Amino acid sequence: MLALVAAGLLAALAPAAPPVAPRPQWVTAPAPAVQEIARGLAGFGPRPAGSAAHDAAAEWLLATMRAAGLERVRAWPLPGRPRLRNLMGVVPGEPGGGEVLLTAHYDTVSASPGAGDDASGCAVAIAAAAELRRTPLRHTVRVVLFDGEEDGLHGSRAFLRAREQAGRDATLAVLNLEMLGWRASPGATILAWGVPREGRLAQPPAWLVHALLRAGEAVGWPLALTDPSLPLLSQLLVRSTRPAFGSDADPFIAAGVPAVTVSDSPLLALAPAYHTTADTGERLDAARLARWTEATAAAVRRLDALAGRPVPEDRYLVGLGRVWLHRDLLWIGFLLWALLVVRGLAGRRRRRDAPSEERLAAQRRGLPAFVFRALLLAAVVTSPVFAVLLWPAAALAAWLPRRRALRLLWAGLAALPAAAYAATLLFAWGKGLVGPWAPPLPGFAFVAAALAAGVYLFARATSSPDTPSRPAP
Repeated sequence: MLALVAAGLLAALAPAAPPVAPRPQWVTAPAPAVQEIARGLAGFGPRPAGSAAHDAAAEWLLATMRAAGLERVRAWPLPGRPRLRNLMGVVPGEPGGGEVLLTAHYDTVSASPGAGDDASGCAVAIAAAAELRRTPLRHTVRVVLFDGEEDGLHGSRAFLRAREQAGRDATLAVLNLEMLGWRASPGATILAWGVPREGRLAQPPAWLVHALLRAGEAVGWPLALTDPSLPLLSQLLVRSTRPAFGSDADPFIAAGVPAVTVSDSPLLALAPAYHTTADTGERLDAARLARWTEATAAAVRRLDALAGRPVPEDRYLVGLGRVWLHRDLLWIGFLLWALLVVRGLAGRRRRRDAPSEERLAAQRRGLPAFVFRALLLAAVVTSPVFAVLLWPAAALAAWLPRRRALRLLWAGLAALPAAAYAATLLFAWGKGLVGPWAPPLPGFAFVAAALAAGVYLFARATSSPDTPSRPAP
């Protein structure tokens, strides 16, 4: 209460702003019941685009958005597709500010009531917008419920085409809500699909992922990137394959507009009710939907504090609760390489006074280590994201054992990350979760070659078994 009174006094003492249409600055009405919205929309049954249930659901959603306090609520027919309509409403921000988009889709496939896919996303978008009306915003929050998502992302593509470049530039970020509230979900997930753009797979920018991670932490709703059960492997997977699924965030990413999808259905554990008759309102968890509403509002408020878009960077990995940027991965890989170089130089100094025959033999034994170091450096420079597969091998190479059993163990440990990545790739392919393999080939080739050299380095018989261990040459 004291914080509200203090904020009110500060607002009263602030310089007068340019005149705008009057609207309440503090709203005390309760937010809509998010589960009721989700179940109400799912109650219309299957809503394929153009059906009677689809049209009735659209009118019901427009009324629900108005009841939630959204302004300028309207339906926008898609050009060339008059039976399809995007539904929009806003929570106004300050004059001259940008926009944060909260998006979901309200159409379904022909056989599913679509409670999870995506009545849940529509409900959380509306409820979060109602929550955001409680405090003034710097940027306008625009809720857009897309149509025609299930048969080609028609609504999001048309919305993006209709926006002038200035409108795209004014869009700070797009937060797309998809398949939320699944009671048995492995965890709240940021779905960072790779989207083809300018000949490569583009990702949501690191700063947007960072904002979502910090917002989730602030409200006790931790988020994982791509899949909470195998976070690192799943991130490498989506960076090396074309997606088998799409979402309404994809057209924005392809156009260079920061966008990301959040979901309760991660990549490797797709919700079992997806596109089935079992996707009814009864399977949604009210508490989980409420937490998603809280986390979504917190994420928008965090984005609202930004004056504009930070510098984009989409070459990153998330681990240990933080975003590791391209430069972080590059430096870690370089330091591992430098450690191996220092260890090799130390070994040469120890052999400086040895007989020439022994030095020549040591140089021959050290050739695989030299090749591994060279390939490691090339992999780190060309593809630091995939070079993380070499980090265990580089760390193990800093202490190369001479005992045969340990050499075999070292070889297995060095190959383990790549083997796990390959197994994840085969699993995802077999389940139809990802499409064709499309990694950054030059960098990946260096990674594969360095891994092969490292395994050989550890497994080769450099001396008779059971001799004392020593650093790598």
